[in-house]
Amino acid sequence: MDLGMRRILCSNNVRDTGRLLENVVFLELMRREGDVYVGQSSGGEIDFVTNGPGGRRYYQVSESVHDSATLDRELSSLRAVRDNYPKTLITLDDERPYSHEDIRQVYALDWLLNEDHKKQ
Repeated sequence: MDLGMRRILCSNNVRDTGRLLENVVFLELMRREGDVYVGQSSGGEIDFVTNGPGGRRYYQVSESVHDSATLDRELSSLRAVRDNYPKTLITLDDERPYSHEDIRQVYALDWLLNEDHKKQ
């Protein structure tokens, strides 16, 4: 949904940063990769799957994963995918890139500003 339309339709009291972040990431993935899909694995839903020029990529988006239960939930969907395509967890946790085995966690603002997204 367009963020401007969302603001018109919803009250200003709604704090939904996680969903807004997902929307921003979706729009940026559409710009960078073209087609964007919602994925499914045995571990649950994968927020976004792309098949752009650099090949398939998987993305999970979360406002924060400082809570261990949230981190486990977000990683479980990606861990259930048994291929070698890049997997990225995008959060608003202002930390430098961190690796959870083969899953790269990145700060959303760094990811959005990084035009060389093929390295992600």
